[in-house]
Amino acid sequence: MSNDLVISENPGAGGAGSATGEGLTGGAARVGFASLPANPTRKAEIEAIMRADFDRYESEGLDQEYRALLQGEMEAVNPEAGTPTAPMPVEASRMVLCSSQEGQKLVYEWERMGGFRTVLAGVQKDVGEIVKEAGSALRQRSFMERFTQSVPAAVEVALMDEFASGTPWAPPASQAEVDLFATTPAGKIMVQHWGAEAAERVGILRKRAARLVDSLTEDEEADLWAWFGGLDTHVITKVFRTMAGG
Repeated sequence: MSNDLVISENPGAGGAGSATGEGLTGGAARVGFASLPANPTRKAEIEAIMRADFDRYESEGLDQEYRALLQGEMEAVNPEAGTPTAPMPVEASRMVLCSSQEGQKLVYEWERMGGFRTVLAGVQKDVGEIVKEAGSALRQRSFMERFTQSVPAAVEVALMDEFASGTPWAPPASQAEVDLFATTPAGKIMVQHWGAEAAERVGILRKRAARLVDSLTEDEEADLWAWFGGLDTHVITKVFRTMAGG
């Protein structure tokens, strides 16, 4: 798919369809934050290990996963309880990611990039700021749940990897590309906000868009844009600012 198609396919995203991410999780999205969806079966498994082999319970990070599951149960009863974007402990995040092949690859790549702990912290920070844009704790939690329900694990992992990759250098967008970007509410707001830097920023978004979808199938890409196009304008502009570096 060409950059032109990537940028123009998603009118709900201010015409820059691929500059997005949420921290975002099903297996991967909630890897960033301190609660996990209530899962009685997994909770019972961990409790059995805790009783039979407490050393394993601690050494494999199951204690952290258990606390996250308990937090999820509490939040299910009282959605306003807790802090949805509180970072999940590193080893619990690693374990959740390693439950899928895509996640295992991501863990390996992050270790090579500078250490899993360091890269994860940066991703958690960026994604957390976007999630907070949704509003109250209840809205933040709903935001994450909708993401998890809307996209497959491959999209979650691709987004996390894109956040970790950082802001790249990119050739400035043409005036026609900037004008296209500004045809939706979020794009118009950002072009006004960036002013003389708009061409540079839109160019960065276009490059990140192409880089992101390069690893996705057509169906996965469609799921991503369907989710992103349904976001509120103020959340989309937060994504654009984060992904474009300002």
